[in-house]
Amino acid sequence: MDGGNSSKRTIEALPEGESSAMRLNVSIEVKILDCPICFEPLRPPIFQCSVGHCICSSCHDKQLDKKCHLCSDRTSFKRCFAMEHVVQSVISPCSNAKYGCTEKVTYYQKEEHESACQTAPCFCPESGCGFAGSTKVLLDHLTAQHKCPLTALPDSYTASLRLQPGLNALRCTETSYFFLFSMASEPFGHAISVVCVQPTVTEPNFTCNMKYDCTMTSYCESTSCDIRSSSLSDGLPTGYDLILPKGKISDDQKGIVLTANIRRPLSFSRPCLRGKAPAPAITQRPCFVFDIEDDDEPESFRRYRL
Repeated sequence: MDGGNSSKRTIEALPEGESSAMRLNVSIEVKILDCPICFEPLRPPIFQCSVGHCICSSCHDKQLDKKCHLCSDRTSFKRCFAMEHVVQSVISPCSNAKYGCTEKVTYYQKEEHESACQTAPCFCPESGCGFAGSTKVLLDHLTAQHKCPLTALPDSYTASLRLQPGLNALRCTETSYFFLFSMASEPFGHAISVVCVQPTVTEPNFTCNMKYDCTMTSYCESTSCDIRSSSLSDGLPTGYDLILPKGKISDDQKGIVLTANIRRPLSFSRPCLRGKAPAPAITQRPCFVFDIEDDDEPESFRRYRL
């Protein structure tokens, strides 16, 4: 259900055949379209008692005493085809219409659609910026307003990134998501993390192999991690995926060159996505341990678990 403050909303009732000349915009109380017991949207099959109180099929299956919880009458519940026609004819625009979604769905399918809507907003992680928009619009905002460096991910899924302190974007062609690398300069060195920016998804859908190889210092470091997915509504995820210790990297004002290879985990096979196999286990993020020679450094700088 929509969590709006109003108990009424404007919806569109479509007569049979969806004739554009016969559409009617009406205002109807939401409670009429919701089950009065569980308060979930009514959807076929819908049942009614002898008095006319309608309930959903889930609540109907729980009426073991055959007693209406609204009027307390003992009754035999029967299908209410008239109410089923009503709920099937009521459509509502997606709440993400202002972000570009043009879908209109039946009222009882609205929540399901919005939970997977690809135009749901993602949020700018820059401090003090309240911008929100679809992933495409957000990426344009980051590059135009915050001068975020942008790299295109080749078909090989391996990209050479020249990371600057702050945000660095990696764009995938013909997808509704992008990857955001963040590099922070800490007392112990450079801390790098990556997140997949997309709405409605929180579980990792990708893995990333990152490698840093410096010929000037003969230092090489690599790691493999699950890429977290986020709409960035709570800002950038905490924790780091790769740490390059201070003194081990070349002091290049043009940034740090990092090779990143992005893949979907093999466990995310097609049968698994269709629900024919158990969900893959998410591996624990690695523990990076390194020593700080200066004894005056805080203990929090000496061990980082990501």
